[in-house]
Amino acid sequence: MKNQPPSKSSFILVSTHHGPLLVSRFDYRSVGDSGYGVGYQLLNTGSFDPAEVDLVLQLLKLRRDYFGDGVMAIDCGANIGVHTIEWARLMNGWGSVVAPEKP
Repeated sequence: MKNQPPSKSSFILVSTHHGPLLVSRFDYRSVGDSGYGVGYQLLNTGSFDPAEVDLVLQLLKLRRDYFGDGVMAIDCGANIGVHTIEWARLMNGWGSVVAPEKP
């Protein structure tokens, strides 16, 4: 590699409330003095939309209460996988998660 300018590593391992995750330091959108995006939230707060994650976990519990085991949740466009991880953790032993992400 000759005469290439130095560059920052994009993906870093981040300790989050969801567990360790690989996050792109460039996964954000700046708005004034702050920003948004999955990576931005994970890097700055250690979690991603806790209220949203909790809402879906409650819905999955209700689904199990009304229809029993065998729940399947699909996390379309799983991105970093926060929802995938939280759903799988909750449904261990009584459900499953499918999490496709377009490369």
